[in-house]
This record gives sequence, structure tokens and C-alpha cells, in this order.
Amino acid sequence: MNKQSALLPVTSAILGYNLLIVSPVSAQAEPINLPFADSPTPSTLGLPIEDDSQPDSALAQITPVSELRDVSPRDWAYEALRSLVEKYRCLRGSSDQTFEGNRALTRYEFAATLNLCLSRIEQLITDANTNGINQEDLATVQRLQADFATELETVITELDTLDARVVRLEDQTFSTTTILRGGVNFSMAGAFGDRQAVPRSENPSEDLDETLTLSSLVSLSLDTSFTGRDRLRTGILAGNGNNFGSSVTGTDMTRLIGAVNTGNDVIIGTLFYEFPLGDRGIMAIAPAADFPTRIFPALNPVSSISNFGAESPIYSFAFGAGTVAYYQFTDELAAGVTYLTTSGSNPDEGLFNGQYTALAQVTFTPSDELSMALTYGRYYAPEPGSTVNITASKGSQLAQLPFGESTATSSNALGLQSTYKLNDQMILGGWLSYFQANAEGSPTVSGLSGSSGADADIWSWAVTLAVLDVGKLGSQLNFVVGMPPKVTHNDIVEREDEDTSLHFELSYTYPLSDRIFITPGLMMITNPEHNANNDTLWVGLMRTSFSF
Repeated sequence: MNKQSALLPVTSAILGYNLLIVSPVSAQAEPINLPFADSPTPSTLGLPIEDDSQPDSALAQITPVSELRDVSPRDWAYEALRSLVEKYRCLRGSSDQTFEGNRALTRYEFAATLNLCLSRIEQLITDANTNGINQEDLATVQRLQADFATELETVITELDTLDARVVRLEDQTFSTTTILRGGVNFSMAGAFGDRQAVPRSENPSEDLDETLTLSSLVSLSLDTSFTGRDRLRTGILAGNGNNFGSSVTGTDMTRLIGAVNTGNDVIIGTLFYEFPLGDRGIMAIAPAADFPTRIFPALNPVSSISNFGAESPIYSFAFGAGTVAYYQFTDELAAGVTYLTTSGSNPDEGLFNGQYTALAQVTFTPSDELSMALTYGRYYAPEPGSTVNITASKGSQLAQLPFGESTATSSNALGLQSTYKLNDQMILGGWLSYFQANAEGSPTVSGLSGSSGADADIWSWAVTLAVLDVGKLGSQLNFVVGMPPKVTHNDIVEREDEDTSLHFELSYTYPLSDRIFITPGLMMITNPEHNANNDTLWVGLMRTSFSF
């Protein structure tokens, strides 16, 4: 048997394992990594993309041998491998495919480079169109194999594992451009109190049904990237949850967040395409169900169980089809605009002739501890009772519809939001919102007549506190106290709120694992509907969330 034949079993054993210091995916997309991406929907995609611009892209990513350690440039093995690399062109990535540098390298990465040369040499041995290798080089290769046998064996073992994982990932990936994420919520909830709430000046008479409910919500998100820095999201929902709003308690002040009832039918929850604006901006175009705080920082540190505690009302009445853009001008200053409408697909009203909300926000972050945002909103709806109302179902019925369901209504709104990091575990938040509503038509509500141009003032505030890692790393304790939207003045005096409701909320999110969370929570509403004649109402929740 000649020396070339003796080399074949060894080189065959390691042929094809050239990815030890290469990512299992040959090309990895750069994610959108913006300073403000700490929003409910961060834009860090990292989706694999194909790159055909350079052949053998995996080999092109090999770490330069000159950057490694342990085998000194003065060692015979280092110079021997340099000679083999330059003679047989074993490496890719440099213009002349030569072994460059004169610094030390680790023995294992030396073995990885030797592995590449062995593969190249085997090709030359088996290629009838070449002269193979000379006997002196063959002897050098065999000596290198003997001296680095342990390292080569480790390389082979690790690469076998990597190869198996890559094959498994390829088999389990349903698309090379799309990532599937999902979540399932099981919720047990109930409302408690003596009687259902009633509006201003009325006395409650209907008993409150205190029956517990068990419901679910399933959500799937398909995130697709075409450039590696963009995202097309298709969100799918199905659920049977009860939000414990006015149909149960007589007031929307008790509404839960995330309680979606589709009758268990599958619907499109959201659909948008998001792409970067330069290196520091982001923009989204959405034909269905987008909302500003997916991109805008809401500056609310808590994970609330209630509709009121989830975010300031200044954001909630902006929803639907349209566009959202946000730009980080400096590390301290950012700004964004959005235009969203619920009538975008209606051929009679379209994007600009029906209900709409336009927002503009400036966010100021002077330090790592403090963030503030000032938001302006403009709202219009021809029939606010049939679409998103003026406070997005937060607060009293009078705050939602100060001039009735069928009166065209506009509003100019201001919101001030802030967070302050007290320490590594405690984050304080809060907001103040003001809506100046205007009757665009002549309101007639319950026999009370008003004139076109009537105004109403609506105020709301909240203080929130998140306490992190209480009991277990990854857990969060949440407190919310505030006043749901209240009509403090109305030209139609009979539609002013006379008393004041307060919202108190406590919840705790506890991770059973990286993918399973339980959330017990309780909220209390005093003087519901800003009516002191109403009894205090309670809503309790126990939610289990699964993510995948």
C-alpha cells in the first residue's frame, strides 16, 4: 500500500466537516437593532437570508488562523501548515488564498484548519486531472495528523453534533424566510360585587352575576423577512374570552386586557410590513389592526391585567389601518407620527373620510433612569358608538361618548407619560391625559338636546409600579392606581360625571419555566361610572400563558 492510499481513510473520516468555526447557517441576517426597539414588538429579526454573491460563503467566514493562539509561529507545525495552505490553497477568504499572519493559534482551531487542508488534499488525490501531492508533503500531513490526533478527534465529534443539529433544524423549518411564534392563554376570571353599575344620577338595581368563567386565547405570528432588516407580520387570533366589561358589570372600567372573543373562529389579528428608516428609524404600513405602542414607547413599566392599566388612553383610541413611523434622532431624543383608521377598507369612507386618529409623540430620555414622552392626538368619528370611541372604551360611558353614539365627534388630546427607574428592581411610571371633545353635529341624547360645537373636557391619570424578580428571576409584581377617563366639564351639563372613580390593581407574573407563566391578578373599582350610588366592583383573574 502506498502512502497516498494510507491517507485516504483518515481524510475520508473528516471530509465534509468544514464548519467547526462557522455558523450553522451560512448567512445570518442583520436584525433591526434600534435604540427604541424596547417596545411590545421589538424588531430584532435575525432571519436567515440567502447570499449568492460569493461562492462558498461558509468557508469565507473561517476565522483567520493568525487570530488564534497556542500553536506558536515558531513551531514546526505552524510553518508546515502555512506551507500546505499556500501550496494547495486550502483556505478561502483572502485574495490569494494564502495563510497570513504570524501570531499563535489554539490547537483546536489549528486542527480545524488542518481539517480543511486534509479535505483539499483528498480532492487532489482522487482527482484524475491533477498530479496529486508530492511524497514530502504527504509525509508532513501524516506527521501533523499524528501530532494533532486528539484535537482532530474532538473536531470530528463536535462537527458530527453540529451536522446533526443543522439537519434537524432544516427538517423542522417550514420556511427559510419565515419564523412562526405563538402563544396560548388559559384564563379563569370572575367579577364580584352587589349590583351592576349604572351611569350618572341613576341607582343600581340589577344584581351582579358572580359566576366564574374559563376561557382561552390562541395567537400565532408569522414573521417574514425579505432583506434581513424588514418584517412582514401576519397575526392570527382565535378565542372565547369575556372581557368583563359593561355587559357583565355595567361599566367598562372593569374590562380585562387581552380578552378576545372571536367565537373561536380564526381571524386576522394584525397585518403590517415594517422596515428601517436609515440606521435609527423604523416605519410600518398596516392594512389591518395596527396600534402605535407597537413602535412608540408607552413608558408604562407594568404588565397590566386591565384595559385601563395597560397604557395611557392617549394611545388606545389610535387603532386600525394606516402607518406608523418613529425615529431616534439622538440617544436622548426621538419622535414619531402615526395615522390609523378603522374605515380603511370601506369604499364609502376609505382612509380619510371616516373614523381616524393621528398621533405625534416626542420622547426624551435624559438618562438611563428617566424617560418622558409628550403625545398629541387628533380624533374624528362620524358615529363614535359604532367604531373606536373617544377613549377606546376606557372610563365612564359619558367619557367614551360625551355627545352620544350617533353624534359626529372630534377631539384634540394631550398625553404626558414617564418612567423612572428607582433601582435595579423597581420602576415607577405614570401618565396624565386630557381630551377636549367637540360635537361636530347637533347631539340629541336621551331627550337632552345640545348644539353643534358643544365641548367636553375629559381627564385621566395613573401611577404604576413594577417590581422585578420578586420570588424568582423573571417574575414581576405590578401595581396600578389611577382615575379612569372622567368628564369634568360638558356644555351638556347632564352628561358630566358628578363623582370620581378610582382604579386599584395588583397582579403578579411568575415564570414556571422559560415558556410557561402564571398571572394571578385583582382589580378594584370604587364608585364605578364616577357614580357614588354604585357599589365597589372587583374582578379577579388567574391566567396561564404558554409561548412557543
